Amino acid sequence: MSAPVVVAVTANSPADRAGVQPGDRLLTINDRVPRDVIEYQLLVDEPLVTLTLDTGGLQREVVVDKPAGSPMGVEVDSALFDRVRTCDNHCEFCFIYQLPPGLRRSLYVKDDDYRLSFLYGNFTTLTRFTEADLERVVSEGLGPLYVSIHATDPGKRTEMLRNRRGATGLRWLRALLDHGVEVHGQVVVCPGLNDGAWLEDTLAGVADRFCDLASLCVVPLGVSRYNA
Repeated sequence: MSAPVVVAVTANSPADRAGVQPGDRLLTINDRVPRDVIEYQLLVDEPLVTLTLDTGGLQREVVVDKPAGSPMGVEVDSALFDRVRTCDNHCEFCFIYQLPPGLRRSLYVKDDDYRLSFLYGNFTTLTRFTEADLERVVSEGLGPLYVSIHATDPGKRTEMLRNRRGATGLRWLRALLDHGVEVHGQVVVCPGLNDGAWLEDTLAGVADRFCDLASLCVVPLGVSRYNA
């Protein structure tokens, strides 16, 4: 777990008046260690927020007094304070593989993290989703989420993701929908792999098993010269 760093404090905000400074490391909020900016926001929505800060190696505590639900006036350096959940699929069509070399390191991170799906609209395959994740999504109302389906046939989905959990990952999609979570789906159509009759099978599978999706987009495969 990496403590988030304060990168900006709004002038005359509650945090500014309490003495929070850029460069402070945020250790706890009301004695809790937030895992991500989602949990952070829930904690700082309280009217009295006690922050434990690390300022240049020295720990100090400040109390931010503000109306409940109002902004504290702090910007932190990251959305995820624990480790990003990386993708262990090996889809040949993954956009990461289409990138040229020499870009900044963060662009090459393959995530499969439902939190980034909620925050930024990233697509997740749900192959690393867990019961604890489902409980959190439902209890905290984390939606909409965006799910890469690609195929509803278990064997074909496993083939496309190159991950044996691809066969069972869509059970989490059904569970999310059963709990009323808004979910948008995606199918990347790959010639000779999930097009033609396979695409018809997938669309029929969605209509039969996942008809309560908020939307389904069908997009063509894109391959760059870096992954020709």
